[in-house]
Amino acid sequence: MFYKEELKNAHNILEIQHAYERECQRRFLSLKKLFPDNYKRTVILEHLTIWIIAEKYAISLFGNSDRYWILQK
Repeated sequence: MFYKEELKNAHNILEIQHAYERECQRRFLSLKKLFPDNYKRTVILEHLTIWIIAEKYAISLFGNSDRYWILQK
């Protein structure tokens, strides 16, 4: 997975945020092509999944709580 590789190569919060945003955009476009009439609900679920992965990685990398990462964003 390209997203997980980007997260592994991230050295700061900003790089994690950029990887997260690129992955959201990529999945949004893919889902819009697959489900043109009903993609919004799926996009929300995908967004939450992507967020949780990024959040867990940031916490493991920097040892900070999720609140710290949210405040930085």
